[in-house]
Amino acid sequence: MIKKLKLKIGQLGIRLIRFTARKAKLDLIRIAYAENGISKSYNLTASGEHYFISNYLPTILKSEKPVLLDVGANVGEYANLLRKTFRTAEIHSFEPNPSTFLQLQKNCPAPTHCINLGIGETSGEIDLFFDSSQPTSVQATSDPEILKTIAKPDQITAVKIQISSLDDYCEQHQITQIDLLKIDIEGFELEALKGAKNLLANGAIKVIQFEFNEVNIVKRRFLKDFFDLLPGFNFYRLDEKRLIPLNEWQPIHEIFLFQNIVAIKK
Repeated sequence: MIKKLKLKIGQLGIRLIRFTARKAKLDLIRIAYAENGISKSYNLTASGEHYFISNYLPTILKSEKPVLLDVGANVGEYANLLRKTFRTAEIHSFEPNPSTFLQLQKNCPAPTHCINLGIGETSGEIDLFFDSSQPTSVQATSDPEILKTIAKPDQITAVKIQISSLDDYCEQHQITQIDLLKIDIEGFELEALKGAKNLLANGAIKVIQFEFNEVNIVKRRFLKDFFDLLPGFNFYRLDEKRLIPLNEWQPIHEIFLFQNIVAIKK
């Protein structure tokens, strides 16, 4: 009897929510997404990155001089928050776009290491494409199809950039342990991780944060690809003041909207 009553009350509540949402013209799906850390890219607080860096990471990174890699640093907002939280850290900030790199250098003085280099699966030279009207755009990418499909700029410009695999870079700079690897490189996060296969095989990377969003539609890439590549990690989605456990991969995780995913070594 009690179970039937609870069921009826629940059904009534759902009908009331639907009725109210229709009258108020509310998008319940968008609201649900926002409540779960999705489509909240407007600043580091909303995206959960401020909480993650300032409140969560200090509880698990106990090294006196943690090694923190910021791949896709843009103008340095994320790197500066890392420096504020981990004052003695060894921070490497990678930004391949020449115009953006100049701003990064100004915003992130020593001891932060600013590197005008892209990170990929292999080392070499590639073209970097970006909106001609926004030379420091965060949407610079090595795949012009991403710009044409997502940003749709009037005109696209390209520059030659150097890229390196993480394995090569860390070997050259004698980095044997990475406490945090943050990657935000417009759909090429998986390539960067594939370029760290030796580091991953050796258990040298403790925490990975990467962005997953609509550019993965263009890349024909799924979150499952990251789960498959990182079997020794637990996965979470960042929200404003929490980490949401994703546990085992499920089809429901395949949401092609902005979100920050965190993978923590088991």
